[in-house]
Amino acid sequence: MESMKQLPIHSTYDCQTQKEYEYTLNAILDIINEGVWDWNAKTRRVYRSPGWYRMLGFDVNCFEKDVLTWENIIHPEDYPRVMKHFELYTNGKIDSYSIEYRCRCADDTYIWIADRGKIVEYNEDGSVGRMIGAHQNIDLQKIAQNRLIRQNKLLQEGNLTLERLLAQTNKELHEKNIALEKKIKEIEYLSMTDTLTGVSNRRSFEEKLETEVSRAKRYSHPLSFALCDIDFFKKINDLYGHAKGDIILKSLAFIIKSSLRESDFVARWGGEEFALLFPDTPLAEAAEICERLREGIKSFVCEGDIRITCSFGVSEYDRDSNIDRLFIQTDDALYRAKKLGRDRVEVVDATA
Repeated sequence: MESMKQLPIHSTYDCQTQKEYEYTLNAILDIINEGVWDWNAKTRRVYRSPGWYRMLGFDVNCFEKDVLTWENIIHPEDYPRVMKHFELYTNGKIDSYSIEYRCRCADDTYIWIADRGKIVEYNEDGSVGRMIGAHQNIDLQKIAQNRLIRQNKLLQEGNLTLERLLAQTNKELHEKNIALEKKIKEIEYLSMTDTLTGVSNRRSFEEKLETEVSRAKRYSHPLSFALCDIDFFKKINDLYGHAKGDIILKSLAFIIKSSLRESDFVARWGGEEFALLFPDTPLAEAAEICERLREGIKSFVCEGDIRITCSFGVSEYDRDSNIDRLFIQTDDALYRAKKLGRDRVEVVDATA
């Protein structure tokens, strides 16, 4: 694709040749089975060929054209290994990017793919400017390879008869595994969810924050954070009772969650305070989102004709700082919003 950009155009004939070249290239990308990808780190956009979507069973162009789309379909067990390999290559620690891992398909099953890539452009500071590559479906080869390894092991141990016995009970074991997995998911959900409001709890938020900070560092993406606090909540509890206060907390959690974008994240931080995370979002944009949210909360009428307002503190993660500093700055901004009269959004002064 780089060679297409380097073609010199000096005449009508050359323009026609260029168009024919682009048409042919796009046609090739449309029919090949491999999933070709092109990551432009400067624009944070990723092009994926139609074959990439078809390989995984998704509708063409159904995803956002960003790196998060790729990260979100990697099997959780393979994710740390893939990210480590990617960072070693983009940081110049290894000479090539070549790795095999599992990707999630449209039907929520997983297939093995071989991922190969190459950096084709660097920024002036030496960081990655552009990288291209391809995903190839190797699922059948992996299945055959694993089956062969298993059969060879059984032959060596003289356990072919055992394999037949295991095959007879496979259905029962499969059903038990499904039930166990369901139970594990239920326990995990309860451990990561605030039981009153139904949004994520503090533990879940801290884990999500660590993941997003790593992504922000890896791709040089902006990451913003906010704290939201109900104004005069103690007075509401004293006046209407704690049962009514719980209803208000549930209502606020619903308003926030339904108002945010799919990529955003909200959790109950404690008491009447909620934490919000805005991946790939600069400070000014996050402040605008919080301002719209503040206005929406103010206009909402809770049960019993009760109206509430909220104060917000907003900050952006600094790659040269740390998570603890991020919380301190955001909490200071929230305190400033309270001190200046409440029902307002205050941002961290980047120059301070």
